[in-house]
Amino acid sequence: MTIFTTLLQAETTENVAEKIPNDTGWFVQFIQDNPSIILSIVTGLLLPLGLVWLNNRNNVRIKKLENKLNLDSKKLDKELSEEIDKKGIIQNQERVVYSSLSKILFDVQQLHVSLSGTCIDKNCIDNSLEKFDKSIIKYHEEIANNMLYMSSKVINYIYEFYSIISDLKVNLKEFNDIQEFQMAHVSVYMHSIELSEVLIKIQEEFISKDEKLKSDFDESAQEMMKYCCGRKPPQEEFEKFKELFKKVNPNYTEDEIYQLDRRYG
Repeated sequence: MTIFTTLLQAETTENVAEKIPNDTGWFVQFIQDNPSIILSIVTGLLLPLGLVWLNNRNNVRIKKLENKLNLDSKKLDKELSEEIDKKGIIQNQERVVYSSLSKILFDVQQLHVSLSGTCIDKNCIDNSLEKFDKSIIKYHEEIANNMLYMSSKVINYIYEFYSIISDLKVNLKEFNDIQEFQMAHVSVYMHSIELSEVLIKIQEEFISKDEKLKSDFDESAQEMMKYCCGRKPPQEEFEKFKELFKKVNPNYTEDEIYQLDRRYG
């Protein structure tokens, strides 16, 4: 009995072992035989998990994009704000500079008036120059403090303007030294035209950034600024002035003399 049972168990074990596959073919067969189960697993478990993963992945990408856009937007807003602020500062500085230079030109006009009367001694020119210096000194600091954003071209014009002022003062002192007092008002008149020409160039440079102002600007209409000192002196006075001017300025070129004739007209 025991031997029979043992043999039977051995045979059963061998039969079972023969029926168990030794590779993965059984799994493929299982899928083929039970497609609905696999479909349920895919649609019920794997597909939702995949959708959740894709959704989270897209959300992360969208969040990164939003953060980048927010940073770019803030950066752009800051740049625009700085640009607007800078533009406002520049326009304000231009107004201050132009206004100050215009006031200096008005003081030149007053200098011309003070020298157009009876000027018979050195005190006449000295006193007028002293008053002139006291008047324009207050504009120097305003101009100097508002040149930060000026273009190189405008800065050169400003220094040219001041150079003409210096030439005027030197010329008046030269006439004072040789006691040609009656030539003082002629000198102021001629230098005032030169100052006006530079001031018009500065004005034109400032408004060139604004198309509306640029289209309205007419340089020919600015001619009256050149004659802020009123009527030009008589021809004989101008000829004497030119002769004395060349005498005290022997290094003056023919072109510079030509410019005197041009300004006198």
